Amino acid sequence: MRRPPPDTDAWASAPDPLLALAEQEMAFYQRRGDAARRAHRAIELGALASASLTVVAAGLHAPAWVTTIVAGGALFCTGFRQVFAPGPRWVLAAQAREALRRGVNRYRLLPVAERDAQARALLLAAIEEVGTEQVSQWAGGQREQTSIGALPPTQPPPI
Repeated sequence: MRRPPPDTDAWASAPDPLLALAEQEMAFYQRRGDAARRAHRAIELGALASASLTVVAAGLHAPAWVTTIVAGGALFCTGFRQVFAPGPRWVLAAQAREALRRGVNRYRLLPVAERDAQARALLLAAIEEVGTEQVSQWAGGQREQTSIGALPPTQPPPI
């Protein structure tokens, strides 16, 4: 997930910089989740429509080029789903936002006078935990994608 550079000036000028950071992170995951949700729905609808139209085109004895183009659309949607994984990205963004929301809510429920170093440390830990989990999930997905095309170590590479 590409992030815009952090707006540290906004944090510094906020009455509670840590809370401003947490809210900025929540907004980021909200935007990423919304974008992934839209992509997921569009690609799933495209896959469903193109697969259905392929069957209809074949049943109506449409010219081969029409059936091929429509089938190519289904193949494209399947490939897009595999490469960009908008469904899992939507879920990850929703999980991250929810974890941050809970941490922010716990912090906000404290009276301002009780938002001491321990409360700030808990909120900062929640922010950092979400970031660490997101990087871990991303790295795991990258390793999985890389290993799918790799040969098992006992086999020599093809000549």
